[in-house]
Amino acid sequence: MDVGCGPGGNAVQLLVPLFPKLEKIFAVDLLPDMIDFAEKHNSHSLIEYSVANIEDRSSIERWENKISKLVALHCFQWLKDQRKGFCNVFNLLKSGGEAAFCFVLQSSLYAAILEIQKNHKWSSLFEGVDDYVANSHHDNYHSSYYEKMLKDIGFEVLYCKEEVKIDSFTSDEEYRDFFPSICALTSHVPAEQKEEFKEDLFQELLKQNGRDSEGLPQHWGNMLELVVRKE
Repeated sequence: MDVGCGPGGNAVQLLVPLFPKLEKIFAVDLLPDMIDFAEKHNSHSLIEYSVANIEDRSSIERWENKISKLVALHCFQWLKDQRKGFCNVFNLLKSGGEAAFCFVLQSSLYAAILEIQKNHKWSSLFEGVDDYVANSHHDNYHSSYYEKMLKDIGFEVLYCKEEVKIDSFTSDEEYRDFFPSICALTSHVPAEQKEEFKEDLFQELLKQNGRDSEGLPQHWGNMLELVVRKE
């Protein structure tokens, strides 16, 4: 199962080649638009796409105790109740089934979003708006927190690695365009202020990240990689 499959690229390009003996991939995402796109552009005879929410057991219970391998890439940082998500993964897996997770714990994008929200120019626009900054960033959770949670749920932790990754972008333009596209606040900015918002976010990100030795803008994220088994 691919949880948080998005537009389906990982399922087709990564999971199908990685598991040559697989019988079926159930690829699920919370957003119907993502599933529509995946079915149109990344269809495959071995992949079944469905709208489902890993935090809502009723939407996934038809697969409980049937999944041998589960992958969730850059999905769990979006969850409001990560423990519930992990518990639902536990219920999905067969005995001996394994799951792999990769998600952001803390990042300079989160830090920049929080600073933008405090800026008097923008703060009134974002009152009551969900910024989707991960709880792990707010509460400074690290690998030991997740290892304990997963063991308490009943998983055997096979692999756990926390690592800060720094990525450089090819240009200021790419950097300026990319982050507003994944920032939850952008859609709440009026059209006539979009460019100003993009510039302010760009400057705040530069303040958080600086530039690399070649002068290119960069971004840091503290990532967690986990592999667990249901005993």
